[in-house]
Amino acid sequence: MGQPEHRPWQQVQWFTRFPKARLMQWVRLEERFRNTIRDNERTDDYDFNYRARYNAALFLPLTKRGFDPGGLQFLLNNEVMMNFGKEIRYNYFDQNRLFAGLVYQANKHGQLHAGYMHLFQQLPAGSTYRNQHTIRVFYFHNFDLRPTPPPAPIPAPQ
Repeated sequence: MGQPEHRPWQQVQWFTRFPKARLMQWVRLEERFRNTIRDNERTDDYDFNYRARYNAALFLPLTKRGFDPGGLQFLLNNEVMMNFGKEIRYNYFDQNRLFAGLVYQANKHGQLHAGYMHLFQQLPAGSTYRNQHTIRVFYFHNFDLRPTPPPAPIPAPQ
């Protein structure tokens, strides 16, 4: 049975550019409100805890176009998640996600990722673990919501 949850979060993300690589990192804090389950039934009550996540992704260009549209990159990504709060008793370590794959730079704002992900997760009981091997395909799109600058004025003829 799935456990519904509401998960507002805050995130700080930064990029480091090297001559032949890019590093993206983020730190995220989640507030997790999860439906309480008693006797294998969902209740209207919620348990609350925090989860901190740290993610590091290294992009290495494989083609001359590199990070420009049409470029292909190798991606190595790792994300670790830790639980904390008074509801957490046995599983402070939540999970680790390791991903290796290819990235196609579709355009200035979009990337297609495909590759292998290994998920290692400690379940709430604390002594049970999930070890999952997955093929993962996803598309990232960063929306640029900044206003478009007005065009430069045309100089008057002299």
